[in-house]
Amino acid sequence: MLVRIKGTISNSYLLLGDKPVLVDTGAPGDLKRIIAALKANGVAPKDLALILLTHGHGDHAGCAAELRRRTGAKIAIHTADAPLARAGRSGVLAVQDILGRFMRPYIDEEFEPFEPDIVFEQGIALEPYGLRGRVLPTPGHTLGSVSVILANGEALIGDVLRGSILWPNRAREHYFCNDPERNQHSIVRLAREGLHRCHPGNFGSFPGTQLGRFLHTDGGELFELSSEPV
Repeated sequence: MLVRIKGTISNSYLLLGDKPVLVDTGAPGDLKRIIAALKANGVAPKDLALILLTHGHGDHAGCAAELRRRTGAKIAIHTADAPLARAGRSGVLAVQDILGRFMRPYIDEEFEPFEPDIVFEQGIALEPYGLRGRVLPTPGHTLGSVSVILANGEALIGDVLRGSILWPNRAREHYFCNDPERNQHSIVRLAREGLHRCHPGNFGSFPGTQLGRFLHTDGGELFELSSEPV
């Protein structure tokens, strides 16, 4: 079961398999919301099996250090974003539109730095943590961005794309993206998974078919899903 936890500016997700796993930890002020969600779903803090971060921005890693103290769960992050966790800063926030310029001060908030317990590069299997699924590197938004691919065809995609404020079941490009071309390749990777539904870091979820809207380059070239990995 997947539980969306709405933070002040981003989503965290509680995954309830054989063991509970928390994906992302919100901004620094979201701790009470996450603790309340654990309690509402019958999860004792000590039972949390893993804290997995889709990337190292402050609106996703903001409560990680305190949640580790309260739960004893290990924190996992991709090696490319581990420096952000250690610094307690979001690093480069490459704005993509006007709304991004407005939101950047809120995303760029400092958070408590921490040393990750698990630093990975190629992704990790989630079976040891009670879930049928795996972590897939999907860089672009940040160099170390990852997505969680679940066996039921759902995915938590961090900030590869965002949901829509106004239109349910629609995907939008994110306000920030450090490497748009690499992010495009990550969308291709996700599209190849044949996902039923994508759960982003901002706003509501959307069907996997929405990924197809983002498979064209600026020059109109269509990425070939059946080709070798990009």
